[in-house]
Amino acid sequence: MYLAEIFTDHMVLQRDKDICVFGYGKGSGEIEFCGKTYTFTSTTEKFYVYLAPQSVGGPYEMMVTLNGSTRVIKDILIGDVYIAAGQSNMELPLCATHNIEYFENENIRFFTEPHTADEDGNLLYKPTEWFLCDKSVGDFSAIGYYFAVGLQKSTNVPIGVICCSKGASRVDAWTASQYVQHEDYQKMQSVKHNDYYVYKFNHDSWLYNNKLLSIVPFANSGVLWYQGESNRCHDEGVHYAKLLEIMIKNWRELWQCNLPFYCVQLMPYDEAPDVADWAVIRSQQQLAAQTVDNVYLVTLVNTGEKNEIHPTKKKDIAYALSNAVRAVQHNESVEYSGPVLQTYKHIKNGVELVFSHAEGLHLKGNELQDTYVYDEEDRLLQVDFLLEKSSLIIICKCGVAPKTITMGYNNAPEHNLYNNSGYLASPFKLMLN
Repeated sequence: MYLAEIFTDHMVLQRDKDICVFGYGKGSGEIEFCGKTYTFTSTTEKFYVYLAPQSVGGPYEMMVTLNGSTRVIKDILIGDVYIAAGQSNMELPLCATHNIEYFENENIRFFTEPHTADEDGNLLYKPTEWFLCDKSVGDFSAIGYYFAVGLQKSTNVPIGVICCSKGASRVDAWTASQYVQHEDYQKMQSVKHNDYYVYKFNHDSWLYNNKLLSIVPFANSGVLWYQGESNRCHDEGVHYAKLLEIMIKNWRELWQCNLPFYCVQLMPYDEAPDVADWAVIRSQQQLAAQTVDNVYLVTLVNTGEKNEIHPTKKKDIAYALSNAVRAVQHNESVEYSGPVLQTYKHIKNGVELVFSHAEGLHLKGNELQDTYVYDEEDRLLQVDFLLEKSSLIIICKCGVAPKTITMGYNNAPEHNLYNNSGYLASPFKLMLN
């Protein structure tokens, strides 16, 4: 018998939830933690032992005896744990980013899931353990790092971040085969982005089986999700909200709770400007946040790196994620999203667009940029505009009724509508009835 790799010195356990200690093999065991002893017998290849919930505290020790062999896990904190998941922009290490700030904080700990694969799907294993937040953090997820720094500063409780990500990974690779192999799912992916064919770890739910399941059901407070680039082929991209919803449902079943998901909208990337595949994914990410319970969107951040598929300025994204957690789980009055189009209404010679997250709605500059209005024959219309509280009012100069309105709906958006927290509006394409 042996424990799962995630149980090491310096780990953070989730507060106020049952603590599941799990591992592999058959036999008998005993766990001593926080003054209680738990004995168990395993008759299957994976064992699970549930310990009583604990409030914020530590450091503690845990004594684990498996088939007569005893191990002591030291320096354990109880706080809030988050899973940083997705593809390369979540995986991107701090050392590869811009204007690095190093913080030393023993109440912040990190863990990287050790199972991975090369492009041919061959299993690779990189032994790892939980480590404290200090200058050794360079190889850890930049977003996970700055997120933890921002959140711990606000909540003043221990924060643990588990990075479980893989560059070029697809949403279906993180989803169980019983969902992916369903006929309706396969129809949504009848045409796939090329990353499916290039990387074998994207086949047969490989990442779900070999990475995700190795940390299930380690208790946590929620998931930070930054992914979508490898599903951006238009034909499957238009179904991304549904694909993401299925994956979220799948993960929530694994953890047997309504896990919050905090999703990052894809950053600008100036690829194939005649094909707006990135815009499609962004709109689908917004749709998921609007239609799936307990899903929240950190809207697009324009860092001025539109020629980089891996933008290096990750701080703003990470701090927006920490603000989202503060707003959702700690009821703080902080903003984390840019203006998001909610509804519209026809007015004389135009339309009023109504936004959420719109306090202090304003433009950077004097003109409305990267925003286009078309008539029913797709002719571009000349318009005037007016900002009024949470609304953008568009008036067609020629009196022709608008049919389609786009804002930033391209691979590298350059629109300029913000709220007073400095967050950029989520791009959209609106077809008017």
